Amino acid sequence: MEQINENNTVTMHQAELYLRNEENPTSLYVRIEGKRRRLFINRSTGLIGIIAIGKRNRGYRFSNWESIEKIYYPTIMSEANEDRKLVLKYQKLAELATHTNDWLRKIASADPEKSLYENRITTGTTIDGKCIRLSTIEKYCGSIAMDCFKDALKKKEKYSSHRFDFCGYDGTLWCEPRENGDMIAGFSKEFRNCGNGYYYLLINDQNVIGYDID
Repeated sequence: MEQINENNTVTMHQAELYLRNEENPTSLYVRIEGKRRRLFINRSTGLIGIIAIGKRNRGYRFSNWESIEKIYYPTIMSEANEDRKLVLKYQKLAELATHTNDWLRKIASADPEKSLYENRITTGTTIDGKCIRLSTIEKYCGSIAMDCFKDALKKKEKYSSHRFDFCGYDGTLWCEPRENGDMIAGFSKEFRNCGNGYYYLLINDQNVIGYDID
Protein backbone atom coordinates (compact mmCIF):
# COMPACT_ATOMS: atom_id res chain seq x y z
CA MET A 1 0.00 0.00 0.00
CA GLU A 2 1.29 3.47 -0.85
CA GLN A 3 1.58 6.08 1.92
CA ILE A 4 2.11 9.84 1.78
CA ASN A 5 4.89 11.22 3.96
CA GLU A 6 5.30 14.73 5.37
CA ASN A 7 6.82 15.93 2.09
CA ASN A 8 3.71 14.79 0.18
CA THR A 9 5.67 12.13 -1.68
CA VAL A 10 4.29 8.65 -2.13
CA THR A 11 6.09 5.90 -0.20
CA MET A 12 5.55 2.20 0.34
CA HIS A 13 5.34 0.51 3.75
CA GLN A 14 8.67 -1.00 4.84
CA ALA A 15 7.15 -4.49 5.07
CA GLU A 16 5.87 -4.26 1.51
CA LEU A 17 9.20 -2.92 0.29
CA TYR A 18 10.92 -5.88 1.88
CA LEU A 19 8.60 -8.44 0.30
CA ARG A 20 8.72 -6.88 -3.16
CA ASN A 21 12.52 -6.95 -3.13
CA GLU A 22 13.32 -10.14 -5.06
CA GLU A 23 16.61 -10.49 -3.19
CA ASN A 24 14.70 -11.09 0.05
CA PRO A 25 12.77 -14.19 1.19
CA THR A 26 9.11 -14.47 0.12
CA SER A 27 7.78 -14.21 3.67
CA LEU A 28 8.16 -11.82 6.59
CA TYR A 29 6.97 -11.93 10.20
CA VAL A 30 5.17 -8.88 11.57
CA ARG A 31 3.20 -8.06 14.71
CA ILE A 32 -0.49 -7.26 14.33
CA GLU A 33 -2.76 -6.74 17.34
CA GLY A 34 -0.04 -8.08 19.60
CA LYS A 35 0.38 -11.33 17.66
CA ARG A 36 3.20 -12.47 15.42
CA ARG A 37 1.83 -13.06 11.92
CA ARG A 38 3.48 -14.13 8.70
CA LEU A 39 3.11 -12.16 5.47
CA PHE A 40 4.00 -13.73 2.13
CA ILE A 41 4.22 -12.70 -1.50
CA ASN A 42 3.41 -14.60 -4.67
CA ARG A 43 6.25 -13.60 -6.98
CA SER A 44 4.37 -14.57 -10.13
CA THR A 45 1.30 -12.42 -9.40
CA GLY A 46 2.77 -9.81 -7.06
CA LEU A 47 -0.05 -10.39 -4.57
CA ILE A 48 0.76 -10.18 -0.86
CA GLY A 49 -1.10 -12.28 1.67
CA ILE A 50 -1.14 -13.17 5.36
CA ILE A 51 -1.25 -16.65 6.89
CA ALA A 52 -4.56 -17.23 8.67
CA ILE A 53 -4.49 -17.69 12.45
CA GLY A 54 -4.22 -21.36 13.35
CA LYS A 55 -3.01 -22.29 9.86
CA ARG A 56 0.47 -23.02 8.53
CA ASN A 57 0.07 -22.70 4.79
CA ARG A 58 -3.31 -21.08 4.18
CA GLY A 59 -4.02 -17.38 4.15
CA TYR A 60 -5.74 -14.50 2.42
CA ARG A 61 -4.89 -11.26 0.66
CA PHE A 62 -3.38 -8.56 2.84
CA SER A 63 -3.53 -4.78 2.40
CA ASN A 64 -4.01 -3.30 5.89
CA TRP A 65 -0.46 -2.03 6.29
CA GLU A 66 -1.46 0.45 9.00
CA SER A 67 -2.24 -2.49 11.29
CA ILE A 68 1.41 -3.56 11.43
CA GLU A 69 2.87 -2.70 14.82
CA LYS A 70 6.34 -4.16 14.32
CA ILE A 71 8.42 -5.87 11.65
CA TYR A 72 10.53 -8.90 12.55
CA TYR A 73 13.41 -8.80 10.12
CA PRO A 74 15.37 -11.97 9.14
CA THR A 75 17.47 -12.20 12.30
CA ILE A 76 14.30 -12.66 14.33
CA MET A 77 12.84 -14.96 11.70
CA SER A 78 15.96 -17.11 11.95
CA GLU A 79 15.35 -17.46 15.67
CA ALA A 80 11.79 -18.54 14.95
CA ASN A 81 13.08 -21.17 12.54
CA GLU A 82 15.49 -22.44 15.20
CA ASP A 83 12.63 -22.66 17.71
CA ARG A 84 10.66 -24.69 15.22
CA LYS A 85 13.56 -27.09 14.65
CA LEU A 86 13.93 -27.67 18.38
CA VAL A 87 10.22 -28.38 18.88
CA LEU A 88 10.25 -30.82 15.97
CA LYS A 89 13.37 -32.49 17.40
CA TYR A 90 11.61 -33.10 20.73
CA GLN A 91 8.54 -34.41 18.93
CA LYS A 92 10.55 -36.80 16.77
CA LEU A 93 12.44 -38.21 19.75
CA ALA A 94 9.29 -38.46 21.90
CA GLU A 95 7.60 -40.62 19.26
CA LEU A 96 10.03 -43.40 20.22
CA ALA A 97 9.04 -43.41 23.91
CA THR A 98 7.44 -46.51 25.41
CA HIS A 99 6.40 -44.69 28.60
CA THR A 100 4.05 -41.71 28.85
CA ASN A 101 3.45 -38.67 31.05
CA ASP A 102 2.10 -35.11 30.91
CA TRP A 103 5.40 -33.75 29.65
CA LEU A 104 5.48 -36.14 26.68
CA ARG A 105 1.87 -35.28 25.88
CA LYS A 106 2.79 -31.58 25.87
CA ILE A 107 5.53 -32.37 23.37
CA ALA A 108 3.14 -34.29 21.12
CA SER A 109 0.66 -31.39 21.03
CA ALA A 110 3.25 -28.58 20.88
CA ASP A 111 2.85 -25.70 18.43
CA PRO A 112 5.96 -25.60 16.17
CA GLU A 113 5.46 -21.86 15.70
CA LYS A 114 6.23 -21.35 19.41
CA SER A 115 9.43 -21.96 21.35
CA LEU A 116 10.00 -24.85 23.75
CA TYR A 117 9.52 -22.39 26.62
CA GLU A 118 6.28 -21.01 25.18
CA ASN A 119 5.02 -24.58 24.78
CA ARG A 120 5.98 -25.22 28.44
CA ILE A 121 8.25 -28.09 27.38
CA THR A 122 11.40 -26.59 28.96
CA THR A 123 12.22 -23.62 31.18
CA GLY A 124 14.14 -22.04 28.29
CA THR A 125 17.84 -22.61 29.00
CA THR A 126 21.10 -23.25 27.18
CA ILE A 127 20.59 -27.04 27.39
CA ASP A 128 17.39 -26.95 25.32
CA GLY A 129 17.72 -29.65 22.68
CA LYS A 130 20.83 -31.22 24.19
CA CYS A 131 20.62 -35.03 24.38
CA ILE A 132 22.60 -37.49 26.46
CA ARG A 133 22.32 -41.16 25.55
CA LEU A 134 21.68 -43.64 28.35
CA SER A 135 24.56 -45.70 26.95
CA THR A 136 26.85 -42.73 27.67
CA ILE A 137 25.52 -42.34 31.21
CA GLU A 138 26.01 -46.09 31.80
CA LYS A 139 29.75 -45.70 31.24
CA TYR A 140 29.82 -43.55 34.40
CA CYS A 141 27.11 -45.05 36.62
CA GLY A 142 27.84 -48.69 35.76
CA SER A 143 25.65 -51.44 34.34
CA ILE A 144 24.09 -52.38 37.70
CA ALA A 145 22.68 -48.90 38.32
CA MET A 146 21.47 -48.63 34.73
CA ASP A 147 19.78 -52.03 34.91
CA CYS A 148 18.06 -51.03 38.16
CA PHE A 149 16.87 -47.80 36.55
CA LYS A 150 15.46 -49.55 33.48
CA ASP A 151 13.86 -52.28 35.59
CA ALA A 152 12.16 -49.74 37.87
CA LEU A 153 10.93 -47.81 34.83
CA LYS A 154 9.47 -50.98 33.32
CA LYS A 155 7.80 -52.02 36.59
CA LYS A 156 6.64 -48.44 37.25
CA GLU A 157 8.49 -48.21 40.54
CA LYS A 158 10.32 -45.34 42.20
CA TYR A 159 14.08 -45.39 41.90
CA SER A 160 17.05 -43.10 42.52
CA SER A 161 20.61 -44.19 41.90
CA HIS A 162 23.63 -43.38 44.03
CA ARG A 163 25.44 -40.17 43.07
CA PHE A 164 28.19 -41.02 40.62
CA ASP A 165 30.92 -39.06 38.88
CA PHE A 166 29.82 -37.77 35.49
CA CYS A 167 32.42 -35.63 33.73
CA GLY A 168 33.26 -33.79 36.95
CA TYR A 169 29.64 -33.47 38.09
CA ASP A 170 27.51 -35.57 40.44
CA GLY A 171 25.15 -37.65 38.31
CA THR A 172 21.88 -39.24 39.42
CA LEU A 173 19.37 -41.38 37.52
CA TRP A 174 15.81 -41.39 38.82
CA CYS A 175 12.24 -42.33 37.97
CA GLU A 176 8.88 -41.90 39.72
CA PRO A 177 5.41 -43.31 39.08
CA ARG A 178 2.33 -41.08 38.95
CA GLU A 179 -1.09 -41.91 40.36
CA ASN A 180 -2.57 -42.19 36.86
CA GLY A 181 -0.03 -44.82 35.83
CA ASP A 182 2.35 -42.44 34.07
CA MET A 183 6.09 -42.53 34.64
CA ILE A 184 8.42 -39.56 34.80
CA ALA A 185 12.17 -40.15 34.68
CA GLY A 186 15.36 -38.23 34.19
CA PHE A 187 19.01 -37.54 34.83
CA SER A 188 20.46 -34.90 37.15
CA LYS A 189 23.95 -33.50 36.52
CA GLU A 190 24.75 -31.39 39.57
CA PHE A 191 27.77 -29.49 40.80
CA ARG A 192 29.82 -31.45 43.31
CA ASN A 193 28.23 -31.56 46.78
CA CYS A 194 25.57 -29.10 45.65
CA GLY A 195 21.86 -29.26 44.89
CA ASN A 196 22.14 -27.18 41.74
CA GLY A 197 22.97 -28.11 38.20
CA TYR A 198 21.56 -29.35 34.90
CA TYR A 199 18.40 -31.42 34.62
CA TYR A 200 17.33 -33.72 31.81
CA LEU A 201 14.13 -35.71 31.31
CA LEU A 202 13.83 -39.13 29.69
CA ILE A 203 12.33 -38.53 26.25
CA ASN A 204 12.55 -42.12 24.98
CA ASP A 205 14.15 -45.45 25.88
CA GLN A 206 17.58 -44.30 24.71
CA ASN A 207 17.90 -40.59 25.51
CA VAL A 208 17.45 -37.88 28.09
CA ILE A 209 17.12 -34.30 26.87
CA GLY A 210 17.56 -30.82 28.35
CA TYR A 211 14.76 -29.47 30.54
CA ASP A 212 16.04 -27.08 33.24
CA ILE A 213 19.05 -25.43 34.86
CA ASP A 214 18.96 -24.53 38.53
